[in-house]
Amino acid sequence: MVPDIYTQEKLALEHRQQLQREAGVEQALGESPERSSHALRHMAARLGTFLIALGTWLKQLEQSRKQMAFD
Repeated sequence: MVPDIYTQEKLALEHRQQLQREAGVEQALGESPERSSHALRHMAARLGTFLIALGTWLKQLEQSRKQMAFD
C-alpha cells in the first residue's frame, strides 16, 4: 500500500529533521575537543607570557635593589 502524498511528505520531513539533529550532535561532538584544546593552548600561552613578564620584572627589581645597596 502506497501512502498518500501528504503522508509521504510528512515522513520525509520527519526523516530530514532527524538527520539534521544527528548531524548537529556529531558536529558538536567533533568540534568540542578542538575548541577546548584551542582554549587550553591559548590560556597556557597567556600564562607563559605572564610568567615571563613577572620574571623580568622581579629580575629588574632585584637589580635595582642591589644597586641601591651598593650606593
